[in-house]
Amino acid sequence: MSRSDEPSGVVPAERTDYWNAFYADGGVARRPVPSQFAAFVAGELDGPTRILEFGSGSGRDSLFLAAHGHDVTGVDGSKAAVEACSELAEELGLDVEFVSASIDQEGLAAQLRVEPGNTLVYARFFVHAITDDEQAAFLRLVAELTSPGDRLAVEYRTLRDSIGAKVTGRHYRRFVDPTSFNAQAVLHGFDVTYAVEGYGFAKYREDDAYVARALLTRR
Repeated sequence: MSRSDEPSGVVPAERTDYWNAFYADGGVARRPVPSQFAAFVAGELDGPTRILEFGSGSGRDSLFLAAHGHDVTGVDGSKAAVEACSELAEELGLDVEFVSASIDQEGLAAQLRVEPGNTLVYARFFVHAITDDEQAAFLRLVAELTSPGDRLAVEYRTLRDSIGAKVTGRHYRRFVDPTSFNAQAVLHGFDVTYAVEGYGFAKYREDDAYVARALLTRR
């Protein structure tokens, strides 16, 4: 179950155009600050981990996690974001790979290196930025990429956030039911090991999003 603040039938190309323009126009900060979620996830990792971030956007979390010794690849649908993040990683001396791809791109799993038993799929503010069909493709992809013991970390806007203030410009976003998302993840071979939702986890200026965050482990 989800609800969108954009009309149904959104055209993926239009969504991509929005983000390409956003990141080409200074959307990647030269001195990025990580999200609260990235700091939380970093504290849950016992040692160097292979991390695949989907919806890497400005690259701030991929860069932060790489700076803390993790082997990171960021995947995003915006070529402008990927190009800017790749340049920034080089400037900062960080070995981070950024890949431009859609979540349902054929053969994507084969392009992404994993370490069975030591891989974390990370997705902050990505689940609510994709359609219901793309969410299904995302969960299928994550199941294909992971092995028993691997983990999935997600944070996204929930149904309760639909009435809250938004700082960024109007664009496609869904408001997701955490119970439904977790149930679908379980069907794809994951156990929910931590789940919480509320305000204060992802505050940005006037936008104090009501989010869900969860850690899941592959059975």
